[in-house]
Parts: sequence; structure tokens; C-alpha cells
Amino acid sequence: MLLVILAVVLLVETIDAFQPLPLLLHRPRRPCRSPRIIPRSLPAVVVDHDTAKKRRGRARRPRGRRTAPTGGQRVTRWRLFNIQIPVADDPGKDSTAVWDGLLRAVAAQAGLQEDFFLGQGGAEDVKVEIVRKSFDARPRVLRRTREADGTPLLHFNYVVDIEVPLQDAVNVRRRPGLCEPAPQVGDRLPPSSASPLSAGLPPVAVVGSGPAGLFAALRLAESGHPVTLIERGQPVERRGRDIGAMIHRGVLDADSNFCFGEGGAGTWSDGKLTTRIGRNSQQVRSVLEAFVSFGAPERILVDGKPHLGTDRLVRLLKSLRQRLLDLGVTIHFGLTADRLTIDPTTNAVTGIQCHHTHSHDHDIVQIDAPIVVLAIGHSARDLYASLHEQGVAMSAKEFAVGLRVEHPQTLIDTVQLKEYAKWVNRGKGKVPVADYTVKAGNVFSFCMCPGGQVVPTSMDPSELCVNGMSFSQRNSPWANSGLVTPVTPEELSPFSSHGPLAGVAFQRAWEREAALRGGGDLVAPVQRVTDFMEGRPSAVDEGTFPKSSYRRGVRASSLHDLYPESLTGRLRAALESFDRQLPGFITDQALLHGVETRTSSPVRIDRNPLTLESVNVRGLYLAGEGAGYAGGIVSAAVDGQRIAEQIVRAVQAGHAERDSSP
Repeated sequence: MLLVILAVVLLVETIDAFQPLPLLLHRPRRPCRSPRIIPRSLPAVVVDHDTAKKRRGRARRPRGRRTAPTGGQRVTRWRLFNIQIPVADDPGKDSTAVWDGLLRAVAAQAGLQEDFFLGQGGAEDVKVEIVRKSFDARPRVLRRTREADGTPLLHFNYVVDIEVPLQDAVNVRRRPGLCEPAPQVGDRLPPSSASPLSAGLPPVAVVGSGPAGLFAALRLAESGHPVTLIERGQPVERRGRDIGAMIHRGVLDADSNFCFGEGGAGTWSDGKLTTRIGRNSQQVRSVLEAFVSFGAPERILVDGKPHLGTDRLVRLLKSLRQRLLDLGVTIHFGLTADRLTIDPTTNAVTGIQCHHTHSHDHDIVQIDAPIVVLAIGHSARDLYASLHEQGVAMSAKEFAVGLRVEHPQTLIDTVQLKEYAKWVNRGKGKVPVADYTVKAGNVFSFCMCPGGQVVPTSMDPSELCVNGMSFSQRNSPWANSGLVTPVTPEELSPFSSHGPLAGVAFQRAWEREAALRGGGDLVAPVQRVTDFMEGRPSAVDEGTFPKSSYRRGVRASSLHDLYPESLTGRLRAALESFDRQLPGFITDQALLHGVETRTSSPVRIDRNPLTLESVNVRGLYLAGEGAGYAGGIVSAAVDGQRIAEQIVRAVQAGHAERDSSP
């Protein structure tokens, strides 16, 4: 009798242990409408492809060997991390294909048979999707991984999602940080299908066509709002010609240049799509997917350090503009916003006053709208002053300034990649052009542009500010980066009479000094890094003085005594540290260019963190880098999306409240 009881107990425990397998001893489960976590022995996401395909939306589509399950096959989804493929074995930086060598490495990481994903092990119903591919050349990796002859062994690192049929999932080896259940993807606020002409939604005026303004306008138009987009600069085609006139002839258009115009300041930059706000967030992914839909290469969805380059951004912006026009957005180029119109009784915005940029009579153009989105960029100094005069709440924000350093790209390649530098081939080789990120104390590199050039970002010929840019191939012989440090309250104190605009006054003062030291005509003052460290002016020797990528011309000058002594001291100390991190950073072949002052906005236009409206003007929404809430292309675009979605929610809530009132 005792043996019978023990047998029954063992049978019950066995049945309980295999509860996750719906085909064993249990009736089949109904298809689930959302991913479900399998408990106990199979901790992965179960996906029913008959329903999943209805809710996934646009997916990353790697090329190569992959077979989707058919006939309602239920699968488990896993994410595999840190799959390392030696550079010699990988197709290279430009490939996002799924290939046999990668499939074998994926199988090994998951604890499956080597040929599991090759269609030979009874697992043909499998999908493999590259989530991330990055090139790892960090110094600690170079020190740690070496081949038998002592050569550093560099890898491409992959993050991969796999789908494995449910019956094979028991063989997947779960290891934290290496093989885990794939995360579920959330949904952003879906665009409304309402028609702008029939929905009766309030019109919205968006000021600025940088990433924040463009994505705010796009999402608002998709939701049915009539949108007017106001841009003081010109479309990218004409803007490119205006920039060419400045570079080649010194003709500066104050409203169409490296700062102003369609796409914002980021258009003529390196086009980096990296962000510190969460690369894997759904909001960031939706921005990257939008870029792909407008013509960006699909590999930006996979690259560890995605970038577009100026040439690709220009083409993308044309497609985005056409999409806005198709949605009924009214776009005004060459129209400068001057001041808000505000109802004094309600303190609510009613529109914005503008003037035509190149008009001599400055006739007022009134744009009426009960909702205004300011996405004005970090250089709209005249509008900052106007808003301050009108009493719009704003405050000083921390910002950083410094100089832009330029090295031969081959030097950076050799320092960073060692023996692999020969595989760069001016951006056409297997491995990416080498870049760097350095930090020492509160001095850090900013907007590092490998294979790039230094450019003027001035809006006034009596002021000089520089930045960096790259084309998509990153194939110039130079590498440049800002070396900047936050301005301290003591350094800012001489400008305190300007109130929240003290940072703007600080920037302009040093930009004027840089223009004087360059001799005018947008010529940049430069100094060898070695001379900067020694505190002596650079002597011009035509045979040995380094060449510069700055095309308006350079003039040997003294930059070691340009900024306040405390700020210069921080830069000097940091350069010594950078030379230890990257041996050869301090060299006669490196040039410092003055000045880098516009790393971010020195002003924050205060907004309510919940409603995203101005704290003291109703209906006024503040977006992007110029308002002090973003830094970079992607984060600004995400902020523009957030603003649009908040406006949609607020309008819907207002309609619901109105409809429910007696």
C-alpha cells in the first residue's frame, strides 16, 4: 500500500513539474493575445505568431537565414548578449546580415547544438534577429584579449533575439547577462486617424524645424491637428548653398547657416544618433524607425554607435518634409518668430508674431494658434531676449565651453586600434574609423567627429564659434572633438546683470574675442596643443605647422590666455590626463581651435514636468535643446514626440470634460 501511495505522489509531482508544456497531459491552451512568461523550467516569452504579427508593427529585418514559424507554431523568445565574433571572421561594420558563423556562435551561447539554426537539427522553425552590433576597441579589451603572438584580439559584439519552438526550449541554457527571456516591447501613443478638416481640433504653431520641432509637427499632424511649422532659416537645398557661400566666399547669412535652417544645428554635424536617455526605450526606437522610413539605412537600428552624417541627413529631411506636406502641415521657411501674443486676462498664448527673414520693411506676420510649441534651438538668442522681456519664466542652465582639438585621424586610429588600424581604410574598411571619449575631472570630450572637419557656427561676422561635422563615410584625414568644461558661477559672475541670460552674454564675449584673435572674416585662431600646455604662442613654420580641416582659414594665435585662468587651468590639467589615456594626444601635430561655446543651451525655459507647458503661460509648450530639455538629435526628437503626445492627451481630456458637462 505504501508503494502505491508513493507512486501516486511521484506522478502528481511529475505532472506539476511539466505544467509549462501545454501539449503534455494538459489540454492545449488558447492562443494568448499578448506575450506570456512561462514559469519554472521554461522562463521565456511565448509568442503565438498568429496574434503577434498583428501587434508588432515594423520590425527590424536582418538579411540572411531566418525562417518564421507557420501554422500558429508557438515559440519562446530569448535575448542573447555579448556574442563575440573576431574581426577577421566578421563581414565587417557595414553588414547586419545573419550568417552561418554568427548562427553557430548564437547556438553555443544558448546551449544548443551547433547546427541548431542551420536547418540540420530538426529546428527549421527558428528566427534569429540582430538587435545590436558594436565594435569593441576599449583599452581594457585591448589589454585583456590577445592572440597567441600577443596581437590584440578585437571583436564585434552582438546582441541577438532568437525564437525557439516550444518543444525545444527546455534545451536553452538560461544565464543572467548572457541568455535571458526577451523583453516585451511597449507601445507608444498611436497616431489618431482623425481628419484635420473634420475633427475640429485646435491649430498648433510649431516654431523651429530641428528634430524636436519636426517630430512634434509630425506626431501632431498624424493625430489630426492643423499644424503650422515656422522656420527662420531655409530648406536644406538652399541652406546648403548658403553654407557653401559662407565657406568659399565668407558671405554669412545670419538666418541660414550651420545653426539655422531645416533640420536644425544637427544637420551639419556628425549626425550621431547615440543618446543617454535609453537606447532600448520604445520612444527612441520609434524615432530611429521613423528615420529609416524617411530613407536612413536600416542598420541604424542595429549599430552600437549609429550615425548618419550630413549627406544622409539632407536626403532624409527632404523625405520628412514631403511627409509633413502630405499630412497638410503648412511650412513657412524664412519666417522669424519675434514674440508671443498672450491674452492678458487668462495669461494664455493666442499665437505668435513673426516677420519675413529677408524683408526690409519687417511687416508683422501674425500666426494665430491657441497652442504654440517652441523648439527654437540653442542659438535663438534674439527670441530668448524677447521671451524674457515678455515675462516668460526662464532660468540660467549649466553649460560647458572650451576649445576644439584636431588630430590626424591616422594617429587616433593607431592609438585606439593598434594593429587593426590598417583595416580602417579611410572609412571603407572592415572596422570603423576610430573615435574616442575622454573625461578628466569635469573636463570632457564633446561631439567627437572621426574623419570629420571643423566648421564655423557663427551667426554674426563679429563673433566666432566652431563645431565639428562628418559625412557618412567619415573619410577625411582629420579627427576633431570639443574639449569642454562647465562654466562655474564665479566665472559667470561678471555677467550676472543679464539675469537668466548671463550665459548668453558669456558666450558672446568669448566668441567676439575669438573673432578678434582670428583676424576677422571667420578665420579661426589656432594653437598647437604643446604650445597651449607651455603657455606660449605658436610660431608659424610653413614646413611643420599642422594643417587644419577648417576651410575658412586659420591663424596662429594664443588660446592659453583667452578664457579665465581658472577655466584654462582645468583644460590644461585634463589634457595631461588625456595624454595618459591616449598616448600621443599631446603632440605638435594637434591643433586647438577657438572657441567651442555652444555645447548646449545656457538657458532653460521653465516648464511644468507633468503638463510640459510653460509654468506661467498657458498653451505654451517648450521642446528640445533650445528650451533646455534635450541634447542631441535623438533626445530632441523624442522630446518633440513627448510634447505632441501630451498635447493630444490634453486636448482629448478637454473634449471629454466639455462633452460630459451639462
